[in-house]
Amino acid sequence: MASVPFTLPPDYWRTFFLDKKDLEFLSTYLFENETPLTEKELVPVLIDERIRNEREALAKQQRSIGKVYLPEGHYKVGESLVFPALDWKKGKVASLRPGVNPAMGEFEVIEVEFEGGSSRLFAAGLADHKLNQPVEISIDDQLLNPENVIKAHGPDLEQKLDKALSADGDLVKVAARWFPRALLVDINVGQLNLAEAVLDEAAAGKPLTTTALIEQLEISGKVNPKLIEFSMNHALQEDGRFDEVGPAGEVLWFLKRLEPQDVQQIPVPLRYIEIPYDRSIGILKSRMTAPSSHAKCWFSKPNWMMN
Repeated sequence: MASVPFTLPPDYWRTFFLDKKDLEFLSTYLFENETPLTEKELVPVLIDERIRNEREALAKQQRSIGKVYLPEGHYKVGESLVFPALDWKKGKVASLRPGVNPAMGEFEVIEVEFEGGSSRLFAAGLADHKLNQPVEISIDDQLLNPENVIKAHGPDLEQKLDKALSADGDLVKVAARWFPRALLVDINVGQLNLAEAVLDEAAAGKPLTTTALIEQLEISGKVNPKLIEFSMNHALQEDGRFDEVGPAGEVLWFLKRLEPQDVQQIPVPLRYIEIPYDRSIGILKSRMTAPSSHAKCWFSKPNWMMN
């Protein structure tokens, strides 16, 4: 079967950025699946869609070049053809005559003139020939292998995806997952007040999972449970009374007013103090006014260290 090399530019995924079409596709995908997803889960979906679009674009471009020569075809003088086996070179049929080869049966011979004045002879009307198979686009290129792309560029694409989705007001991110704002389940003020009471009393001073809060509030309905949980997380996140205190990969909620005062502010030794400086020469323009992790302390050795 004939194949046409299909190669993306070497820096395609390194310089990749999401356009409006990508964002619309991801929004629709989340809308139809009704399941909040992380950047890591969305990247393979995006890669597959991009590769599909690139393949379709190439196929369309090839079709626009002209009629593809196949040995089984019958052609007329003056007809333009393109030849996949000759790197899609274009030519025009200059003459036509019957072929003479008893072993091959009846067929025709066409003379094709190419740009530059060269010409070649080709068989036509030849039903049995390996080049009669339809042209396929090769997918051997590693840049078109989703697994290879994820392995080589996954973390970088996740960062770009997070940045692009963050700028899209139609999507919201909660607990590292994205979902269309329009599909959020309504969590009203009364339910949030009950959530505060549950954390204040029933939790005995301990944080609770979102699932535990939903069970206490008896929130139910003919809705995807993951969507209810996502909507609850979003409502709690937007309400200043609640604080998400779980470790990485686990969502736990607590009341800010019950947290120790020291937890609610950055400790003094960890507070960043900006120091203006000239980046071109790397020389500090002003002295530090407070300790900073970016500063070095220089001192003279005392006499007892000199001995």
